Amino acid sequence: MNLWRDISQRLNENTPYWPGDTPYSYRLNSSIAKGSSVNVGEIRMSTHLGTHIDAPFHFDENGKKIM
Repeated sequence: MNLWRDISQRLNENTPYWPGDTPYSYRLNSSIAKGSSVNVGEIRMSTHLGTHIDAPFHFDENGKKIM
């Protein structure tokens, strides 16, 4: 049997980020409390934040990309 370990980091305003990169932020764009029919949020952050993998392209201009 394989054992899986969850190493995921929670994202919030205290999540460390690379200097100069976009830090994590969240805001409500639509709010039921303000008359909208639904709550809709927006997340902004760098793709290089929290738990992630670095493809070879991260270090090598000719390296393979994830996408």
